[in-house]
Amino acid sequence: MFDGRRLLGCKRTQTPQSRSKLRTTQSFHLFPELANHRHSGQSRHPIPILPDLGSNYVVSGQFLWIKSSVGFPWDIKRFDGNYIYDRTTELSWTDATAFKRFNNDLPLSARCVPSWKSGGTIKVPSSQTNYTFYGNCLPTKAQNLGYVVNTISAPDVVNIGSLMNVKVRFFTYQYSCDSNYANCAYQEVFSLGRGIGLYEWKYYLNQGGTFVLNQESVINKFDSGVATPYLPCTSSYE
Repeated sequence: MFDGRRLLGCKRTQTPQSRSKLRTTQSFHLFPELANHRHSGQSRHPIPILPDLGSNYVVSGQFLWIKSSVGFPWDIKRFDGNYIYDRTTELSWTDATAFKRFNNDLPLSARCVPSWKSGGTIKVPSSQTNYTFYGNCLPTKAQNLGYVVNTISAPDVVNIGSLMNVKVRFFTYQYSCDSNYANCAYQEVFSLGRGIGLYEWKYYLNQGGTFVLNQESVINKFDSGVATPYLPCTSSYE
């Protein structure tokens, strides 16, 4: 979802590999230079990709955006040869057994995008955006996200403070849109830096046809250490 054949080992020819379960395999980090460091504050941590096939091409699997040093909460993503998908996100920062999961993994981006162009737009109909709330690892209620529009920007170079100039892309996630994929009620923007991963997140509300910033997290400092994923519910990822 970031840059050409760099993210998740994109390449032209796929070689089938065996698939390991999330709970039993080891992991490697999306950005090796972050393997012993984590972003501090309102943070994202090194991103484990599973299965771990070393330098081999991973045909399909999962990765996590871990949001604290204790290993949760997290966003769980899935990928295959074509797309990167959203699967699960937390409901609580204190309870890893409470989360929301899409009934069908939601496509976010093509797995490989042109190095110097936009990654394009994916439109997802409301029939494919049903999701379920879970508590104590068990489903509690279902809901629908409406029509969804996902966009990956062209790369740009941005000065992000202590991390200096970084090549970035912006992933824009709009949801609760109408059937024309317009008038979306909500928008989230994820700033993705080459070599550092997610460094900023912004959440907007549509007020009278204009997106107004409602919440923001800036993640622009490094601390030593790693975070081990804590996943007590197989229903969050299997």
